[in-house]
Amino acid sequence: MSSIARKLMNSSRRWGWGLLAVTLAACGTTVAPPVEEGELSVAEQELDGECTADWSANPCTVADSAACGTGDPGVDTYNSPNNCELGGMKCDPRPRLCNRNTKTYWFTAMAPLSVYDNHGAVLGNVTTGTKLRINLGTRRTLSSVYSNYMVMGFSVPTSNGAISGWVRPDLLDAGATNILNWIGSNYRPAPDPGGTYSNWYIIPSNNTPYAGLHVTNDCPAGNMAEHYLGRNGRINLITNLPGKGSPTKAVYPNTTRLNFKRAQVQHSVSMPLYNCSSGSAVRVSATLDFVYGYVDSGHFGWIALPNLTTTP
Repeated sequence: MSSIARKLMNSSRRWGWGLLAVTLAACGTTVAPPVEEGELSVAEQELDGECTADWSANPCTVADSAACGTGDPGVDTYNSPNNCELGGMKCDPRPRLCNRNTKTYWFTAMAPLSVYDNHGAVLGNVTTGTKLRINLGTRRTLSSVYSNYMVMGFSVPTSNGAISGWVRPDLLDAGATNILNWIGSNYRPAPDPGGTYSNWYIIPSNNTPYAGLHVTNDCPAGNMAEHYLGRNGRINLITNLPGKGSPTKAVYPNTTRLNFKRAQVQHSVSMPLYNCSSGSAVRVSATLDFVYGYVDSGHFGWIALPNLTTTP
């Protein structure tokens, strides 16, 4: 792992303090959240301390490098070269994108828009004036919806609650050209580990064993194990494992047994789980395991094992 990655993992800046901490930091100003954080689709970790209140000292032209694990268990917390945190610019509150025009990480809908899953299904609708956030490092074309790249909106306030999914950048205040340029400067496809792939299938998960358990040991309001499982008929493919931001890079239905190509060279990774009911993190015997692969060709990432089966 690079020195930058080690510094990030060992620094006093806490990873995953929940949505409120970063919301108050924002991208250069104090911004109140437009909605309560009732995650109905996905609640990803926020990385506190990555957003700057000093725009001149950390301009958007200065890169903050990405890093992948080395596969060395003596160096990496999670022993996988496919566990890659996103790169970004100094102004970006990773794993979110900063709106360089407003110096906040909020983008405003300039017209009614919809949030889509990876197959173009509408997950929810958004009214003009709604503020939303965008994930770094991921983009996608949905030819049935829009002729250019779409971007991943995080926990977008919609008619169906807070939902993560694809949105059209041309309908946001910063405009498609700016947003795609900013996304492009951070875009790094997840690595293809090579080797052979086995056929797995996406199914509705049994969330009961994971209810109330956390995937980090600092007991934030979010970072729940259930956030990586099926909800509202969807599951999420994440860029990297919890602990490095784990932003969503794809959203799929979990009711049609979609084929997940699991990379066999990459062993499953077990994430420890914690019970925070006492106010302190108490590690439990259960773990949440993740496997690596792809659903759509070229879109690699991690899926929690309870979302998968080997039965077609």
